[in-house]
Order: sequence, then C-alpha cells, then structure tokens
Amino acid sequence: MNLLCIYNPQAGGGKSVRHLGEIKRLFEKHHLTVEFLFTEHAQHASELVQSTDLLLYDGLIIAGGDGSFFNALNGYMKKPQNERIPMGILPLGTGNSLSRDIILEEKAQIEDFIKVIKKKKTKLFDIAKVVTKGETFYYSNMMGFGFINDVVETASKLKAFKSFAYTLGVLYNTAKLNTFDLQISIDGEEHTMDNVFVIISNSRYTGGNYLIAPKAEINDGKLDLIILNKLSRINLLKTFPKIFDGSHINTPFVDYIHAKKIILKAKVPKTLSPDGEVYGNFPAEISCLPKAIELFS
Repeated sequence: MNLLCIYNPQAGGGKSVRHLGEIKRLFEKHHLTVEFLFTEHAQHASELVQSTDLLLYDGLIIAGGDGSFFNALNGYMKKPQNERIPMGILPLGTGNSLSRDIILEEKAQIEDFIKVIKKKKTKLFDIAKVVTKGETFYYSNMMGFGFINDVVETASKLKAFKSFAYTLGVLYNTAKLNTFDLQISIDGEEHTMDNVFVIISNSRYTGGNYLIAPKAEINDGKLDLIILNKLSRINLLKTFPKIFDGSHINTPFVDYIHAKKIILKAKVPKTLSPDGEVYGNFPAEISCLPKAIELFS
C-alpha cells in the first residue's frame, strides 16, 4: 500500500512535530509505504494536494487537526473525480473533531487510525459546500458564526491549551455576549431571528469533546443546524456544560433542525468558521453533498 501523507508540523499548537518519529515507525511496523509532504503555511495543504498526482498513491493521509483536513479537502475537491483517492486522518490537532466519527472510542491512539488505514476499508462521507461572494469552499465537520466564531478566534490564540482552548474561548466571550438579526432560509423556509449563534454541522463533535450535534450522521445526506436563540449570560453558562453530553439540544434556548440547503443573510458583517478556521463571510449558501468523499473508516 503506497500512501501520501500531508503532515502539518504546526498542528496542536506546534506539538504535532514531536509525533513524526513515532508515526514513521508505526507506518513501518504495519508495512505501509508512505511519502511525507510537510505544510509550511496556512493554505499549503490545499496547494500540495492540487499540485500532486494522486493517482500515484492508494490513499491520501492528512496528519494534523480539523483545519489541516479542511485545507487539504479544498485542494482535493478541485481535482477531477477520477483522481479523488481515499482519504485518511491522523488526528494531531487541537480539536480533532472529525476523527471522532472515524473511530468512536474517545481515547483512540494514533496507531488505531493507522490500523484503520491498513485494513483498506472505506466509507462514503457527506461534506458541505459553501458559496459566498463568488467563492466556493467545502468543509467536513462543522461551520459556525456569531458567538461561536468569536470562540474559534479566541481558541486559535490559545492552542497550547489543546481542547481546553475552546472552553476558555467560551468563558471569555460570554462576558461580552450580544445578539444579531439573522435571516436564514432552511430548505426554502424563511426565518428571521435574534440570534446568538448557529452551527451547521456534518459530524457530531466540535472542539474535540463537545457533542454539539448528537443526532448527526456523516452519511445521511443532511446537515444538522444547532441554533442558539437569545438568552442571558447566566443561562448561557448553565447551557454550556450540557454540550459535553449533547443534552443542550433539550433546553428551551436551542433549536435543532435537519436540512439539505441553508441560505444566510444578516444586516451586519459576519464571518464564518468552517472546521475551526476563520474563513468566508455573509451572505452564504450552504448545501450538503451526499457521499462526496471516501474515507478510510
């Protein structure tokens, strides 16, 4: 089995580079031939995937976090359909949320993911397509805006704290909580609301351990909307811990909706945060692409 591994040495706050020797030994242990390409800047994974002849390999492995996979995916989706070989994940990032839908065990080790790749078994997974201001991009895990985007921006500066960076981001941004007028179309049905945040999720977890979309299935042809309506700071802090077990969706402040197509508009400028990256702006149109990629799983 001949693999290409796009390796982000800056993932996990720069700690992923420490795992390189171990990962090379594990690939050798499982008799897998791997060529490594290392990312050097934020969009480099996308550039490497676009410029490489993927047909020379049996699989494309992304070693990094959700942001690394996001960038690689956007290069991958620009390739012709016949060059889209199976993809795999080695979770070395801050959140590693998507990997939780590859191996369900919370404490899965890197070798467990290498064993998954060695078995050569794959599944077709949905992804989300986003069109905003003439630009198109894709994500696999989740995308948020509003309060959640502020959290992502804060957490990106605190990656040394790993998954706890998102908790610190929530606490920091709760102190300056505000809402905005959101216009949202959900499968053709129009809504206007005073909104705190919306997450449009494809998989179940975000921020590593937050079960943000407990009903999500990554191959059901639908996206899961988690809409947080206006609430007090105290109620936000009471609701926040429920995200760890998914019970937040049972509170009166949260609406949970399945949809295939969502259109977003707001009177004030809003940025987007797909897969932990701050990327894209309102207005935006999001649609589910069913079974668009093949993952070792």
